[in-house]
Amino acid sequence: MTLLKKLQWSFGLLLFFFVLPVIAGQLPFNKQASTPIKEPEDKQVVYAATNLAEQSALEQTKEETKEETQDQTKVETQDQTQDQTQDSSKDPFKVLLLFTHSQESYQPVVKAASGKAAVYDEKTNILNLKDTISKHFSMNGIQTDVLDVDVMKELKLKGKSFPDSYNFVRPYLEKRLQEQSYDLVIDLHRDSAKKNATTLTYNNESYARIAIVIGAEHKNYRWNTAYAESLSAAMNEIVPKISRGVISKSGDNVDGRYNQDLTKEMILIELGGIDNTGEELNRTIAVIGKAISKSFITGKQQ
Repeated sequence: MTLLKKLQWSFGLLLFFFVLPVIAGQLPFNKQASTPIKEPEDKQVVYAATNLAEQSALEQTKEETKEETQDQTKVETQDQTQDQTQDSSKDPFKVLLLFTHSQESYQPVVKAASGKAAVYDEKTNILNLKDTISKHFSMNGIQTDVLDVDVMKELKLKGKSFPDSYNFVRPYLEKRLQEQSYDLVIDLHRDSAKKNATTLTYNNESYARIAIVIGAEHKNYRWNTAYAESLSAAMNEIVPKISRGVISKSGDNVDGRYNQDLTKEMILIELGGIDNTGEELNRTIAVIGKAISKSFITGKQQ
């Protein structure tokens, strides 16, 4: 090979190796490899304007609801306060108690106090129940006054007898009724009947039974009877048969008025009998208080 041909061959090889990278760069399988890899960019999250508006509206709605709730609570509190004020401004239901036969007593109670059995006693008698009655009545929203006269003691001091009791207490009662008005007047007595007639067992507890006496010889008779029947029915709803009912009295050998002609709201209650215990009397007094409230206070409000 001549020298010239050798130079031409050498130049051809150099040219080939020079051009080869350029040709290789144009081939498609190298384009992906030559593309630089971009690093992920940190993007800031931007909330759409509609989301912000909804959030603002939601917060405003919450505030308005909170204010409405507070306003409603204030109104309800004011209404409750107003109702309580109105209730407290109402006149209470007022009851006057009197004990025409003031020294009638219960044998078990007298025996527990003095060791003797007696149906009349100067110290331990029906008049002693006034505080117990007032307490139970107060628990039922009833204001209680007592005509605090020991009638039988005064009768003895003035030389009068037992049948004079109603006439003796009458001026005391008249004076009180002129000074005060009452929703109910109760003359409390103890019946002379025995235990089997005046005692009741209900729910494993014993009670002193009552009877309500109305004199039928005066103008208020029907009014007094209506009060008596209402109370008797209410008591029997609380403790069945605790009331023996309403007894009307007229004719010979009875008073016929029992001073009930002085006010149409007056009744006479025979509270138990000679054999009833203090516990039995206490339970029945509680029932009387509840029945008065049911008949003449809550019943009228409904």
